[in-house]
Amino acid sequence: MKKIAKWLVLLAIVLLLLAGTVFDYCRSQTVSIELVSISPETVLADSSIPVDITLRVSKRGQLAVGDDIAALVEGKGSMSGNKARVDENGLVTFRYYPYNYLEGVNEPGTVTLVFRNVSDSVFIGIPKRIRVDLNVEKPESLGGDTMDSLFGK
Repeated sequence: MKKIAKWLVLLAIVLLLLAGTVFDYCRSQTVSIELVSISPETVLADSSIPVDITLRVSKRGQLAVGDDIAALVEGKGSMSGNKARVDENGLVTFRYYPYNYLEGVNEPGTVTLVFRNVSDSVFIGIPKRIRVDLNVEKPESLGGDTMDSLFGK
């Protein structure tokens, strides 16, 4: 009898976790995060030229005013902050600071930014996400450091 009670408790816990997962997944499907703009459109490997990324967030067809959106950089560079709140127009803007070009070390390439609605999930943590790929290009003029200026010839 004791063994059956343990299995029933374990089964109840598993079912609760499963129900929470399904609930959070269904809830995340009602959220829409769309890219509105990237400014400037050309991203240069120069941290002195930041890039503003603006997103529109809605939930069940309504603006998601007050929701918190988190940002993560997959690759080089950094964000001015890792979380921002959706404004009264349903918009949220993040500022990305690209890495500095350094021949042989920080070459041009693709950086992925991941944005997720952290106000969306209740139980398990399944927020709606959007991935934005930025093609980082080599700047025309190379100010700053080079390998030679750092280590000499």
